[in-house]
Amino acid sequence: MILERAKREPFKVQGVVIGLVVDNKDPDGHYRVKVKFPWVLESDAKYTDAKDDEDFRTTWCRIATFMAGKDRGAFWLPEVDDEVLIAFEHGDVRRPFMIGALWNGVDTPIHANQEQSGKNWFRSIRSRSGHMLQFVDKKDDKIERVILQTLVQPKDEEKDPKQRNGHWIALDQSGSVDQIEIYDHTQEHYILIDTKNKKITIECKTGDMLIKAKKTITIDCKDLVIKASNTIKQESGAATETKAGATMAIKSSSTMTVKGSTINLN
Repeated sequence: MILERAKREPFKVQGVVIGLVVDNKDPDGHYRVKVKFPWVLESDAKYTDAKDDEDFRTTWCRIATFMAGKDRGAFWLPEVDDEVLIAFEHGDVRRPFMIGALWNGVDTPIHANQEQSGKNWFRSIRSRSGHMLQFVDKKDDKIERVILQTLVQPKDEEKDPKQRNGHWIALDQSGSVDQIEIYDHTQEHYILIDTKNKKITIECKTGDMLIKAKKTITIDCKDLVIKASNTIKQESGAATETKAGATMAIKSSSTMTVKGSTINLN
């Protein structure tokens, strides 16, 4: 009777356990991982090329996330060798699921709160290549920002975005500053929306700028100033009309040429 009962009932584990991801290529496409438990072998070896036994690896573990559904959800697949926290459905070791990930002495976090005087200024999401979404809450220093940036290098995560690599977008409401900035990684091409000074700047310092539309482009303003240090050219495939509601002046400091099959002056 006891032996038959043992065959029917799986081994139970109550609570949660720590494991290391050994495989994240789910053959069924269900976004699962396999995990091993080094502590079972009383081993301190971290890396997956360390010797272990298949018997001490889980089956495919489902991943608990803050949203999951058909064609939607939050997709944060752990890397092989990440330290993770595993629980078991009703304690059944045959039904594991991952409920979180853990930093450790080898895989350290990018922010250390003691360096921030315990004020917890930075909250970030950073990929392995350094693509990062960062929230900066330095109220005492009047720095309030949300930054989206590519290729942020290790140890640069707490620097000003202008001192880091990568393209970036910053939503900045720091003290007297109220603006949105979009820069490329060279910082030679940018868009600046300055709410405080009611000004929008679009600048390309080293190349060309193209504004193109299949239909109409309309510029509507009180005063329009067009200035070029070299040449201005206007060309249309059909008619061109220039009209002024009051005075119009056309001046040249050198030769002026007017050509047409018919010229009407009235």
